Amino acid sequence: MRFGILYNLVDSVQKGKDIEKLADNEIIDTVAAVKKALEKAGHSAEFIRVNIPEFNTFRKRFDFIFNLAEGIDGDILAEPRIAAELKKVGMGFTGSDENALTLCLDKLKTKEMLLKNHLPTPDFQLFKSTKEKRNPSLRFPLMVKPLHEDASIGISSSSVVHDDSQLMTKVNYILESYKQPALVEEFIDGREINAALLGNGNDTPVLPLSEIIFDFPDGVPKIVSFEAKWIENSMQYKKTTGRCPAELPEKIREKIISSAKRAFTIMGCRDYARVDFRIRGEDVFVLEVNPNPCINPHGAGFIRSANAAGYSYDELINSIAELAIARRSA
Repeated sequence: MRFGILYNLVDSVQKGKDIEKLADNEIIDTVAAVKKALEKAGHSAEFIRVNIPEFNTFRKRFDFIFNLAEGIDGDILAEPRIAAELKKVGMGFTGSDENALTLCLDKLKTKEMLLKNHLPTPDFQLFKSTKEKRNPSLRFPLMVKPLHEDASIGISSSSVVHDDSQLMTKVNYILESYKQPALVEEFIDGREINAALLGNGNDTPVLPLSEIIFDFPDGVPKIVSFEAKWIENSMQYKKTTGRCPAELPEKIREKIISSAKRAFTIMGCRDYARVDFRIRGEDVFVLEVNPNPCINPHGAGFIRSANAAGYSYDELINSIAELAIARRSA
């Protein structure tokens, strides 16, 4: 089969920090690894950087698209458009469609959808300006993050705030630096678990659960900040590791698996996704739903879970492709 591997690079940063291009441009490593995996299985594969007008040529050149594109240049909100344009020209592609991508890119809509379907998520409030007042029911400490970013962009140790002064300082930073509203939510100071899903349908299998371990000094919030995820010489990066399978009480494990499956279906995810959780006591909270999560072969949480389930990297990539092809053919 002839695969096109679709990806995006960020040449210039329009918001946030220039160093945050690291989160987008690591895709080069992923593209190369996916190409190698597909070719080992007997397919042909070609790199394609996103260029919407070029999509009209795809049906002549490819049988299927492995979609790794997460935006157009620095516009992450263009990610759903890529899926819509692929559908428009009649190309099958891996991963979620434009509806799921649109929904999951909006953290507010995601949380509202989760609550509507009785899935607990931390209490929250959206700030569109610094003139807004905190709802008194929203208790400190709080987490402040950009509404639309992923890959920990806009998140640092100072994202966890402890009073109204810190809160408004951070909200103002998000508004000015990232040109979007700030989502403020209760900070759940507990264990963080990733649930990776691989499949389709209401009973999509959940791979072994993975825990993020934070070996931080006292006073440093235990969160996956940008530094923890991307800056290799930082303390946070060096002291953030993964454990898979996570050691959990059976009741908590089953609750996470059940919630992950429901979130996958509710949000309309396809083929593969990752749902992130925090645990406090016996309560489990959904933090985010990630369609088309990172599948970089070096350190991605999804890969850790797949390896624990017995998949090699090459087997995982070809499984994702096979799931997408079967779904389209059904």
